[in-house]
Amino acid sequence: MGYTLSKKFLGYGHYILSVQDESGKVKSAVTGDTDLINRLSSELEEEREKATKEAINYVLQES
Repeated sequence: MGYTLSKKFLGYGHYILSVQDESGKVKSAVTGDTDLINRLSSELEEEREKATKEAINYVLQES
């Protein structure tokens, strides 16, 4: 199943990560993991893909 990840700045170094599945259901979780957030914006595609999988797993486990 494919997932789409989005992030939104919340404040004080925290972000809301939201994951949407193919049916349109959305799950969200808050993270303060700035390393993960930075890797999601990496110039290296491989690093972005790895961080995206990690973030999706985090959201699905937290919600």
